[in-house]
Amino acid sequence: MTGVIGSTIVVSSVAAGVGSLALVWYLDRHRGSAGAGWLMATLSAQTLWALAYAVGLLTSDLAVRAYAEALAWVGMVWLGPLFLGFAFAYTGRSDLLRTRGVRLLFTIPAAASLLALTHPFHDWLWLFLRRSPEFGIATVRYTIQLPGYAALLVSLGAAGVGVLLLVGAIHAYGPLYRREATALALTTLFPATGVVVWLVGVGPWPEVNFGVPLLLFHVVLDAYAFVGTRIFETAPTTQRAAKRSALDDLAEPLLVLDTEAAVVNLNRRAETLFGVDDTHTLPISFHDIAGADLDRVRSTGELTVTGPDGGIFSASYTPLSDPRGDDVGGLLVLHEVTVERRRKEQLSVLNRILRHNLRNELTVARGNAQSIQVSATDTALRTQAGAIVESSDRLLATAKKAKEFAQVQGRDLELSVVDVTEVVNDVWRDLGESYPHAEVTAEVEPVETRLRTDARVLSLVLSNLIENAIVHAGEREDRTRPAPTVVVRVTDAPTDESATVVEVADDNPRIADSEIAALRAGDETALEHGSGIGLWIAHWCVTALNGRIEFDYDDGNVVRVTLARDTAEGADHSAAVDGAAETAGGPGSLRADHTPGTTSGAGPSEADD
Repeated sequence: MTGVIGSTIVVSSVAAGVGSLALVWYLDRHRGSAGAGWLMATLSAQTLWALAYAVGLLTSDLAVRAYAEALAWVGMVWLGPLFLGFAFAYTGRSDLLRTRGVRLLFTIPAAASLLALTHPFHDWLWLFLRRSPEFGIATVRYTIQLPGYAALLVSLGAAGVGVLLLVGAIHAYGPLYRREATALALTTLFPATGVVVWLVGVGPWPEVNFGVPLLLFHVVLDAYAFVGTRIFETAPTTQRAAKRSALDDLAEPLLVLDTEAAVVNLNRRAETLFGVDDTHTLPISFHDIAGADLDRVRSTGELTVTGPDGGIFSASYTPLSDPRGDDVGGLLVLHEVTVERRRKEQLSVLNRILRHNLRNELTVARGNAQSIQVSATDTALRTQAGAIVESSDRLLATAKKAKEFAQVQGRDLELSVVDVTEVVNDVWRDLGESYPHAEVTAEVEPVETRLRTDARVLSLVLSNLIENAIVHAGEREDRTRPAPTVVVRVTDAPTDESATVVEVADDNPRIADSEIAALRAGDETALEHGSGIGLWIAHWCVTALNGRIEFDYDDGNVVRVTLARDTAEGADHSAAVDGAAETAGGPGSLRADHTPGTTSGAGPSEADD
């Protein structure tokens, strides 16, 4: 009978060691997953403990038996701290592994291992190793010293803390991790009980460390956790990282995904959108519920969802990492843009139709009015025809501006190094043909006037501002004053050495508050409206150039444009210029309630063209 018990102890110990080694091999496929490395190290220590103890039970040589016992001790003292490291990493607390206290904890098994391997030269861990066979196997008896007790108790305590962390994961993260964490929590109870009994020396067989053969139950539960469930596909560190993002209560659809594009959690809005209910078991493939590839959604930033609650959604993906910086998945937040997208398409169509038809029909109307003006003998009729021609000219000028803006609206910024003063001169050469009576002067301080920007968009800004000032010079009360005068000043930004300021100043009347209110509101209402489009275009273009536009009054209106010498700095300008118009509430805008950039003083020069 005793031989059967002894054989069972040896076979169970060997099986526990071999099983642990097999699990290390199996876990290698999950290397890099949260906690996998720590668990492999834990199982390696477990393998050393079990196999060394089994070898010791089969040898009668006391010296060999002592070294086998020493190797078994190395496995025992490392098992608890390594399991704690696994628990920290698996539950998303790997930052604690870098703390001084945890580092100090790992010095204890290191010191105990050194003492165990040098045992012939001292007796700090145990005294009087002697044979004491039980059940027909080579068991030994010795007296454990205080450092030995300390090392083993630290290992047991660390394992206990690890168990508590896993139990906490069960409580905090619900059924998703319940099977895995429960198995891993229970797996330590059997060998821990055997070690405590051996350590205390109670029972009829104090020579036998039953913690080793009981490792076999540990291995079986580990195998269930690793193979029977999806422990590393559903690590709670993904959930914990999502909790830290403070987006759990977001009203928009929110999905938490792991590194394999599987949904491990989602809020109620997302459940409704994708039809996920109690019949679905998480984790579930994102492609299965969304009908789209996650990488494509991330690259396009858009997802179309079918069904009664579906629509077009903009998609924002935020990567999640654990405290060490390792990728553990991501958050996908969806914002419905169905109405905005349809509105944008409708406005785009209307914009093209109106611009094209307006130009064609006005050209016809202007031609007929001009013919009447030339051929009519009635003075009143000629005057009326002339008024039609002038009105048509103004509307055609507006249509031309809209066309110019449309040409730059649909393209990305084309950055190059340009000289502001050259741009001003080019703009004035073009405008001078239409306004030969106006005087435009440039004042350039000794500054760096070269910018890395989009020359065409900058030209559009300056041409609209300068023309606006010229056109409204006719609204001055003193009609005897000279022709329209515009001064363009190029200076350094007073508070930013990396920026240049371009001011367009005139001597026209101060702007009415209602005019500036339209720009500030980002919308033209029935009561507050600008009478032209030039300043809107200037504002949208400055925004696209990562600049700032301000308005002031100093014996005339001053429009101040501040531009960084490198437009690309400080903002992502890979989007087309139409993004600036949209965020400012312009044609085709999706957010009419957006307040334009910076405005101050009296406001923009009065209605343009």
